[in-house]
Amino acid sequence: MALAFVALAPVVGWAARTADDFRLATADLLGARSEKVRTQAALVLGRLREARAVPFLLRALADVSPVVRAMAAEALGEIADETARPGLEVAAKDRSPLVRRHAVTALRALAANDAEAVIAVKSMGDRTNKASPQLRSHMRQVVAGELRGIKRHAPGGLAVDGAIKVLGVSTRADMVEVKCAVELILSTGRGNAMVMMSTGEASVQRYKRQFRPAMQAAMEMEALEHAIHGASDELREHFAAQGL
Repeated sequence: MALAFVALAPVVGWAARTADDFRLATADLLGARSEKVRTQAALVLGRLREARAVPFLLRALADVSPVVRAMAAEALGEIADETARPGLEVAAKDRSPLVRRHAVTALRALAANDAEAVIAVKSMGDRTNKASPQLRSHMRQVVAGELRGIKRHAPGGLAVDGAIKVLGVSTRADMVEVKCAVELILSTGRGNAMVMMSTGEASVQRYKRQFRPAMQAAMEMEALEHAIHGASDELREHFAAQGL
C-alpha cells in the first residue's frame, strides 16, 4: 500500500484555492444577472476541468443567453465527462447556431476521449457511505488523469474500477485531520478477471484554530487525490515490471 501524508500549515494550498474558484464560479454561473459574468464563470469551470462541475454546466445549457449556453457546452467539452453526453446531444439541436457548433465540438471531444481510453475507467464506489457524489465523480476524473501516462503503453481490453475505503475527519492535538484510503482494481475488460489490486492512503491536516467546516470538502478532495496517486504508482510499477 502506498501512503502519503500532507501537513499544510497556515497557507491554504492550491486545492483549497481551486475549491474556492469552483464555489464562486458555480454561484456566478447559475445566479449572476450579468451575461458576461455567467459566461466567464463557464470558462473558469472549463479551465478547472473538474467533473463535479458537469451538473452546473448542464443546467447552464438552458440559460436564456446563447453565449452562456455555448460557453457551457465548450466547458463540458473541456471536462470531457461521459455523463454530459445526453445534455450535449440536446444542445446540438439548440435554436442557436453558436450553441449547436460548440455542442458538436464538445461531443467530438467526448468521442476522442473514449477512443483514447485504452484502459477503461469505470464508475467509482464508496464503501464508507460518507462520500458525496461530487467526491466520487472527482475520483473517477483523477483516476482517468493518472491513467493517461500509463495507457499509451498498456495493452487494450483492460478496465480499472475502484472505491473509497476510508473517509473520515478527526482532531489530534491542535490539528484537524482528514484521512482517505482508496483501492483500484485492474481487470480484463471483457472477462472481468482481476489482474491486480492497488491501494493508497493519505491524510491532510489543518490547524484547528484555522479550520472551518466549509474547508472539509476541499480537504477530502486533496486527501483523495494523494491517495489515488499512491495507488496509481503501484499500477505504474505493475506495467513497468512487464516492460510496458
